[in-house]
Amino acid sequence: MRYAGPAVALMAAVWSDSPWPLAGLLALAALTRRWRPVAAVALAWTLGALALHQGLAARLPERLNGQELAVEARVVDLVERDRRARYGEPVAHQRLTLAVRLRDGDRRWPGRHRVRVTAWGAMPALGAGDRFQGRVRLYFPHGWHNQTGPDRARFALARRLDARGVLVAVDGPVRAAGGLHAFRERLADRLRRRLAASPLGAAVIPALVAGDRRGLGPELREHFQATGTAHLLAISGLHLTLVTGLLWFAGRWLLAPLCWWLWPATRRLALQQLAWAPALAGGLGYAALAGFSLPTRRALIMVAVLALCQWHRRHPPAGHTLALALLAVLLVDPLAALSAGLWLSFGAVAMILLLIHGGRLPVMLALPVPMAVAGAGLFGGWAWWAPLANLLLVPLFSALVVPAALLGAVLDVGPVLTVAATGVEAAVWVMEQLATWPAPPLPPAAGWGGVLLGVACLLWLLPAWPWPRRLLLLCLLPWWLPDPGAPPPGRVDLVVFEVGQGQALALRTAGHLVLYDAGPGWNGGSAMARVVVPWLRRHGLRPDVTVISHGDGDHAGGLEDLPWPGRLLAGEPDRVPGAAPCRAGQHWRFDGVDFRVLWPRDRDWQGNDASCVLRVDAVGASLLLTGDITKAVEYRLLGKVAPVDVLQLAHHGSASSSADAWVASLAPRWAVASVGYANRFRHPAPDLVAGLEAAGVTVLRTDRTGMIVFRLGGLDNAALVEKWRRDHGRPWHRPVGGRSW
Repeated sequence: MRYAGPAVALMAAVWSDSPWPLAGLLALAALTRRWRPVAAVALAWTLGALALHQGLAARLPERLNGQELAVEARVVDLVERDRRARYGEPVAHQRLTLAVRLRDGDRRWPGRHRVRVTAWGAMPALGAGDRFQGRVRLYFPHGWHNQTGPDRARFALARRLDARGVLVAVDGPVRAAGGLHAFRERLADRLRRRLAASPLGAAVIPALVAGDRRGLGPELREHFQATGTAHLLAISGLHLTLVTGLLWFAGRWLLAPLCWWLWPATRRLALQQLAWAPALAGGLGYAALAGFSLPTRRALIMVAVLALCQWHRRHPPAGHTLALALLAVLLVDPLAALSAGLWLSFGAVAMILLLIHGGRLPVMLALPVPMAVAGAGLFGGWAWWAPLANLLLVPLFSALVVPAALLGAVLDVGPVLTVAATGVEAAVWVMEQLATWPAPPLPPAAGWGGVLLGVACLLWLLPAWPWPRRLLLLCLLPWWLPDPGAPPPGRVDLVVFEVGQGQALALRTAGHLVLYDAGPGWNGGSAMARVVVPWLRRHGLRPDVTVISHGDGDHAGGLEDLPWPGRLLAGEPDRVPGAAPCRAGQHWRFDGVDFRVLWPRDRDWQGNDASCVLRVDAVGASLLLTGDITKAVEYRLLGKVAPVDVLQLAHHGSASSSADAWVASLAPRWAVASVGYANRFRHPAPDLVAGLEAAGVTVLRTDRTGMIVFRLGGLDNAALVEKWRRDHGRPWHRPVGGRSW
């Protein structure tokens, strides 16, 4: 409790942003008169709350969104370069992390800030450490907010990225200032040249030595992620502990006796104490090669705490040492509590300690099982053979690849680097073989179901269990029970995902699912893969029907990443491979809910006006999905469509759609616009929103509410509207002013 209490309080403060626990702690201290431990916890809570508010306040003010700002900038990380299509033409593309401050005495955003920007076209080829003056167009670090998918706003806050945007121009000369990151870039480039004969080695070895992951292609990343071994690519706890451990043993048997002989004053120290000097120096150097990234700093602090205990010849219980290390990490960087890697790192160490002191199996055999479960719960990836992959590849990387890569890089010896590359090629071969094995999907369950499964695995591995182990099967019940979120017959749930400037919706009945649009896609990813497919897996759903309103990329771009579309309909079937035409008159009924296509009526329509218009009628409620139709189609349907409760605003709320007469004839209670945050089209149109609100229509937009869930139907005719940012939001999901959406 001495260290664990303040550490837990600091983490909770960063996550909760609530003053009430602090008031409760002070009341507890007054009642129990135990001021010292309560004061430590209260102080930790205050520190966490202050760090959170400082991080939130440092973000770009929303009033500066999209404005061109003159800045002084320095490149503070490795630069990613490639060629990408822009407006249909391949152009040079750079992704940079900059430390910027406004120049010319501009006080609209004071201080120095880290930002992530993209540079397109004929820009100077910038390198790590370069300094320059330029102009940027920045945006608040908004991030999508859905039930599933990455929380980019939290990631940005944990990494202290205060804005994202575009580098518009570089004004004047670029000064190559050098520094740590420039050295890392030169080292990584040299390693790639050395390993040109081994493409896999040239991609992985720079990531292991210099933290340079730029050469890792999508296919190679997928191999590591699918096998649950992506942690092997990060310079974090495993690799840094390995390096410091090897240097400690080398110092213990080689350097420490030499110090004893050369400097008699050191003889009052044990060899084990002296060995920590080269070990920590090596760990510090390896962390520097990784650019002192968040996982590396965390691992370095953990090792330093252990070294401090050993140096003072103190051997506290392992749990106390772990809690002290956690507290030290959080005191140095409180916002590290927002990183899932922190939980995995300390969770893994805690499990190792438990298994060492009472496990039924050796640690190397037992640890991959609970870690695979934890990874599945946190990241949504699962394969039953992931523990086997870790069992084979962790020793391979620890005993061969990482030591050979570091030794070859430091000594610049080609044959040693070749040995490391051979180990990487063997590891990838193992991954490819494992990837051919069948991997059934993880059954759906809420987050607490994953926690119960992890606890069951850990208790099964520990011998001190007073009841029959077969009772642990009860922890699997959440994975076998049906999803409680399904609506009853006759009702329908409309789920509007936040996918930026695009559209993806789901219509769920008691036993069926219809997807309407697949969201945008881009080079190497899509909203379907990041948001919708994880949502389907979480709820154990597969679409019976997928409707693609028309062929534009913001509506159909993610379709390739949907593994099972079911029956596929599209307003423009010639632009959607494998789709049947969506035509007026098509009708189906699921669980007492009617689905009816109202448009298009023939094949003469193209583009936005070919959008498939779908009406859904549940018990006592109805909705209309309109794709991107314009006023030309709306006037053709005018007077032929009965009023609805929910209307999806066509073309993201553009002024080219949603004519006054059309909206008046439908008389919706809610209108939904699926739009991107601070989009350049200014969707939804302000005049349209003002007119709808004046008519008594509640306008909801995904950039402000996040994911939206309408629960429609039922005898009481009372719809429940769930707005994800309001109902499930955290402090970082709100703008800097704290305005509630």
